[in-house]
Amino acid sequence: MTEELSAAVARIMSEAPDWQRIMNSDAEASVTVYLDMKSPHAYIAVRPTLELARDYRVKIDFRPYTLSYTAMGISTSIENNERRPPSAESDRRARMYYAAARYYAAMQRIPFRSPHRLLDVEPAHRAFVFAKRQGVEVPFYMSLGLRGWGSKWHELEIESHAELRDTLTSVGADLDGFEAFVENGGEAERELKQYVEDSHANGFVGVPHYVFYDDVIDRQVGLFGREHLTLIRSKLSAQGLARHGDVKPEFTHAWCGPGT
Repeated sequence: MTEELSAAVARIMSEAPDWQRIMNSDAEASVTVYLDMKSPHAYIAVRPTLELARDYRVKIDFRPYTLSYTAMGISTSIENNERRPPSAESDRRARMYYAAARYYAAMQRIPFRSPHRLLDVEPAHRAFVFAKRQGVEVPFYMSLGLRGWGSKWHELEIESHAELRDTLTSVGADLDGFEAFVENGGEAERELKQYVEDSHANGFVGVPHYVFYDDVIDRQVGLFGREHLTLIRSKLSAQGLARHGDVKPEFTHAWCGPGT
């Protein structure tokens, strides 16, 4: 990595103890959040989403969901990990998809550059489930994301089991049983399939996808997009889940970092 990228990664990863504290805080309700490692909009949603648990007595349940490049219209195939836009219009939409993320990443001062190739994130998502079992899913996800998005995914081979193992070790995970857990037909694959079923039952459209209980209508609600954080916060406030009296439901889409 370049010196500039290394410094940016180190600066953001220095927040990891705070992420862990937030994730382990007392909770009376939960918000499930579906993410995809290859989605820039999931990447920029992790830290602002954690503010929910900082301000409210909720547990954030981050779950990986593997989107399809072809279903999204980004590419007609994933052969050789090269993007083949189905049309000029689809190519324009894909470029705007990354451009919007770039603006918001800059506001958060996290590194972001559009990927130089398509990504196979299935191995990383299986490793994410392994990290989740040990409570280190947020630093694992962000360590991969910062290095990957910060280098156009040149500096990180996200499909490499060796790199995934190294990242797990760097965030404090115990690798005992890792290979059996992530192998084809293993626990991780089964859990990812269950996540897909659960997300679709709650109206999944894309990532980040938020699922929470709305006591007004007495059922679970699923919402697509980081722009719904204010709505979710207002629902949590109405349920009396604020951690202190100064918590406000309003939350800017242009959030710049902790304390802003």
